[in-house]
This record gives sequence, structure tokens and C-alpha cells, in this order.
Amino acid sequence: MADLGIREFDPAEVLTSAERIAAYIQVVADDMDHDAGEIIRAFRVAVRARGASIVAAGAGLSEQALHEALADGADPSFATVVNIARAVGVRVSFQSTN
Repeated sequence: MADLGIREFDPAEVLTSAERIAAYIQVVADDMDHDAGEIIRAFRVAVRARGASIVAAGAGLSEQALHEALADGADPSFATVVNIARAVGVRVSFQSTN
């Protein structure tokens, strides 16, 4: 089979600013009915975009602890999620469901 030069899209490649990261995580949250596992996966993409060592340092975690917190099936504490969010350049906020 000929190589057509087609590769899988990686959203991390276009998450070049905090604004794009925030918008990406919000879209995932909205589209996936605010499923915690999907939001954690979105944070994994954001970490790839920013760089794991940079995010880990900013969140006060080792890289290993960061990867464990964002692993499939992980249940990170709210404080950990807030720290990771801050380290990728976004903040957690709340709004009315009405």
C-alpha cells in the first residue's frame, strides 16, 4: 500500500495557547456531558501540548505523579485537578446549569 502521507490528527499540536487549551477542555466537557474521565483525557492532551515536565513542575508534582493522576481510570483529587489546570494555563470555573 502506498504511503499517502495521512496521519492521525493530534489536538495537542494546535493547543498553542492557554486560550486554545481552555476552549478545547470546555468543548470536551460540553460534548461529553461533563464526564470526568473525558475531561481528564482532555487534560492529558493539554499536558502533551505544554510539556509534561513543565506542567508537573507548575502543578507541584513529579512527572510520574502527573501521569498517574491523568491515567485512564485515575481519580485525582480536586486539588490535583486545579493544580494541573493552573499549570496548563487555565482555571476551573463554575456556572449555573439554568
